[in-house]
Amino acid sequence: MTRMFSFEGRRMSTWNLFTGCNFNCTYCWARKLAEGKLKKSYPNGFIPTTHPDRFGKRFKPDDFVFVSSMGDIAFAPSMVEDHIIATADKYPETKFLLCSKDPGVFRQVKFHLPNIYLGTTLETNRNYRLTKAPPPFERYKVMRDLSHPHKFLSIEPLMDFDLLTFVSWIEYIKPEIIEIGADNYHNNLPEPTPDKVNILRSNRLQLCPTVIEKKGLERLK
Repeated sequence: MTRMFSFEGRRMSTWNLFTGCNFNCTYCWARKLAEGKLKKSYPNGFIPTTHPDRFGKRFKPDDFVFVSSMGDIAFAPSMVEDHIIATADKYPETKFLLCSKDPGVFRQVKFHLPNIYLGTTLETNRNYRLTKAPPPFERYKVMRDLSHPHKFLSIEPLMDFDLLTFVSWIEYIKPEIIEIGADNYHNNLPEPTPDKVNILRSNRLQLCPTVIEKKGLERLK
């Protein structure tokens, strides 16, 4: 995802106790930052890295925290996963978002705490082979079958899709929150027509109780 979004009137915060990813998405904004503008803060670039000095962060009851926004916890060691769970258990009134392009990691029972949101990215239903992550259909199946009260879906960067199929996927996943955004980093991705985008948007209330449209989406509308 690009810039953090607001939820219930507050900007989502981040907790990057683990960073990096090996999925090598060609359009990854986080990798570009870690290897470019923020290189001083990320001496390992986007190589999966654990940051023990960040483990002790404290949280407020009304915080909504995106865990490892600068990476994918599918590559995190078990000690990182265990610390995330222990922290979520310690702060039961704080919301924590875990988002992975390999949502199969969420099959582990330990992730199923009531204050944790489990999510994945579905930019499209098509497999454009722009990433080493599991293809969209595999991500969809896992999220569809995941028994958890709080599911999150990132549709960013939105790529061209098959309308009926994509809408049905979202309906079956039953996300509590959808975040949708465009390619804001000029990656020349295959993008949908304005008609498709607007039909998808017109169905948003039926698809999900909370739909957050990111800045830049208006270009596709």
